[in-house]
Amino acid sequence: MIIICGEYMNPKNTILLFFTLWALFCGIFAPTIDLFFTLLLIGFLIIIEIGSSFLKVEEIEKIAPIKYFLIVIFVFIVVNKIRTILVK
Repeated sequence: MIIICGEYMNPKNTILLFFTLWALFCGIFAPTIDLFFTLLLIGFLIIIEIGSSFLKVEEIEKIAPIKYFLIVIFVFIVVNKIRTILVK
């Protein structure tokens, strides 16, 4: 838990803080958009898996569309990379 001003931070805010920092880190150091979305998906899945024990089921269901959206983007990236390899 993160302590701010002598009080513990809400777990939802802590998860959001870590995801924001991860997205910022990926945005700064990822040279391509493909790598950015891949790292974003990996970080999101790890953060949600670790933080899901602190969230209610309803809250986990609310963030599920983000997970599915990132997985769809990842599938498009993989298909594009496979198509690029097969064309060469």
